[in-house]
Parts: sequence; C-alpha cells; structure tokens
Amino acid sequence: MDSEGRTHVTGERAREALVRFALLAGEHATDFVVIGGLNPDFLAPGAPLPHLGTTDVDLLFELGFVYDREDLDFHWLDRALRDGRFEPIGGVAGWQWMGVLGDAHVRLDLLCDVYDSPGQPISLPGAEMATVQNLAGPAPALHQPITREIDVPATVRGELPGAAPTVSLKFASLGGYIAAKAAAFLSRGQGKDAYDLAFVIMYCPGEAQAAAEAVADTEVPPHRGSIEVVITSAVERLRDVELPWIDEVVRQLQLAGDDSSDDQLRTDVVVSARRFLDSYSALMSTGRRRQ
Repeated sequence: MDSEGRTHVTGERAREALVRFALLAGEHATDFVVIGGLNPDFLAPGAPLPHLGTTDVDLLFELGFVYDREDLDFHWLDRALRDGRFEPIGGVAGWQWMGVLGDAHVRLDLLCDVYDSPGQPISLPGAEMATVQNLAGPAPALHQPITREIDVPATVRGELPGAAPTVSLKFASLGGYIAAKAAAFLSRGQGKDAYDLAFVIMYCPGEAQAAAEAVADTEVPPHRGSIEVVITSAVERLRDVELPWIDEVVRQLQLAGDDSSDDQLRTDVVVSARRFLDSYSALMSTGRRRQ
C-alpha cells in the first residue's frame, strides 16, 4: 500500500473506509479526531482543484494522563476493527491496520499524543488487539475539532443494511490541522506533508492570513509547550526556493490537475508561505496566542 501513489481515487477509498469504520464504532464514532489527508478538501473548499487525495486514514485519540485511562474502555475498538475486517499490518495486533475495499487496500493508523512513553505504542484499557502509537505533535488537532456530517456511500450501505445516510465525525480544525501537519513535516520530512501544508495555507478561506490567525488561536497541551518554533520552521521550508520542498508541492499540485506553469505555482507557494510567516510572526509578537 505504501508504494501506491496518492490520487483522487485513493482518497475516495480512504473516505469510504473511514465511514465504514465509523458506522461500526457506533456511539464511539466521535471518540477520535480525523487528522491527515482527509482534511484538506474540507479546510480549503475554494481551492481551484480538489486535493490530490490520501492512501490512509489517521485517527487521533485523546487519552490524558496515565491514571486517567483506568476509567476508559476500548473494547469497542477491537470490535469495530474485527467487524470491519481490518487486518493488523504484519500479522501482529497493534496501531496499524489494513482494510480491503474490493481489490484495493486502505491503511488505518491509530494515534495519540500524550505525556508518557514518547514514540511508543500505548495499550488501551479493554482492548486486546488495538493499541495507539504515541507521536509528538498532533495534539493541537484535539482543540475544538469540527463535527462534520459525512455521506455514507451506497457501497457501504449495501454492506451494512440499515446504515444511516450520514455519519457524524470529528475532524481537525484549520489551526489544529496546520499545527499537527507542521510537526509531521518536520519529524519525517515527506513530500506529501509539504504538499498538504502548502495546500491548506494557500487555499483555505482567507488564505495565508486566516491560516496564521487560526494557528495562533489554537491551544496546545502543556506537555507540548509552545509550537511557535515548529510552525515557523515547517513553513520556512516552503518559502526557501533552494530547498526541494517547493518543487515537490508543485509536482503534486500538477498531479491533482493544476495546469499552471511550474514558475507560477512555485511563486504561489513561496508568496503564500511568506505571507503566512509575516502574519504569524506579527500575531505572536503582539500577544495574540493561546500557545
């Protein structure tokens, strides 16, 4: 699955896998926040062309302190994975699961961002199969997530008779998404993260100025401290024409169908990043921050 490139088709598969999982989760469908590549089209609805897509579904769970987890019960998570016929990657139960949609596969990643066990899988009370991977950075996406009504595709309704026509799910807000994506971009340095970050900053309503305001207004858990350096360092990569990230963003914009010239798209990326950084710096220096 990792070798398959992102396309609009893979994005639709990922959304279908998410909806199927959410229906099986039932009342627990709002116990997590959807982060990752399923967000950009919601956050930038006025983009000239839809986001390229994604090949996986990233779900972020809020666990809190270790001693707060004793009252939680994730038995439902095991049940949803089993009923959805998700198989653990590598044959070992854990935080990465593969779902089959026809002859295609979609990966489901279960994530958290907590104080203890950095970089390690976290066991979940009541769950025998599922764990969550503790990553540094996505926690801001838990701040004021947006509840969205997602249509249930006919293929899923056929598989799950009696399914409602829509399902309610929590998605990352604009500020939370940018903060989480910036952290991912810095930690793993993948071209898809550069593209996702640039896409949302360039095309969200209000563009770079609104993106900067949204990030400045996003709360960050105490264990993460200020994310100002993370945000600035990540977006700096998108305004430095000497770095390869701008060309990678241009390549993916064109794969998504944008027929603008390389030079025009490169200019658009750089100008947007510069405007974001100028606005964000001004906001943070004047005290408009929740970080």
